[in-house]
Amino acid sequence: MPGDEGFYQAMAEAILDNSDEPMVPIIGADAAHRIEAHRGNYRTSVQSVIVSGYPVVSRIVGDEYMQGLAQAFVRDHPPSIASLTLYGDEFPAFLRTFAPVQNDLPWLSAVAELDRAWFAAYGAADTPPLDAKDLQGASHGALPLMKPGLAVSAQLLRFKVPAYSIWRTNKEDEQVKAIDLKKGAEWALVWRENNTVHHAALSRAEYVFLNNVEAGQSLAQAYSESCRFDRAFDLQQQFSRWLSAGLFKGEAR
Repeated sequence: MPGDEGFYQAMAEAILDNSDEPMVPIIGADAAHRIEAHRGNYRTSVQSVIVSGYPVVSRIVGDEYMQGLAQAFVRDHPPSIASLTLYGDEFPAFLRTFAPVQNDLPWLSAVAELDRAWFAAYGAADTPPLDAKDLQGASHGALPLMKPGLAVSAQLLRFKVPAYSIWRTNKEDEQVKAIDLKKGAEWALVWRENNTVHHAALSRAEYVFLNNVEAGQSLAQAYSESCRFDRAFDLQQQFSRWLSAGLFKGEAR
């Protein structure tokens, strides 16, 4: 009966299992096939979440191919909760195991990680960033000992392929630039400042510095690690750059 918990449980099973059988005891064999209309609406809605959540991947492969990817993903990874807000986290991992993608576009999963990082940064909780006013009264010698951490919106990524270059040109350029896949490893940062999501390429030293700050190291400790990859790494310059970008975690006000 509509309104009964068992009815909706049976409907969910019929939709997710692609079988009319769960509905037969409730509405009869002659009417059970009508669940197909709801099944079609479900597929369309869930697949659209994947397509809209990975816009750069969609631009790269085209609408038709993306619809096929979304359909295959939804079939293997149906939603486990009612809200679709966070649905699709597993899509990059899915691409790494999906044979047609691995055969033709083995770097696509890395690009998908950047799409997801943008989404995560956009939806992250609002927390106050560290700013210059917070540092008033602090001695010059105290700054290297600070352990500010990073804002919750910060997403640090590293790749063995030039994924950021591919993602950036497909996201921002009207005429997509050709990217040499032999360019090698890249490091990137995605974060939100106020209501705007930003992204930037990082050097390996910058990635190490920010990753260690995020892990709870002091600025001095993070700087020391970064110098292993760039002897000219400038702590003051890096701190000023990311402070002005709102990347460091501030105190609750």
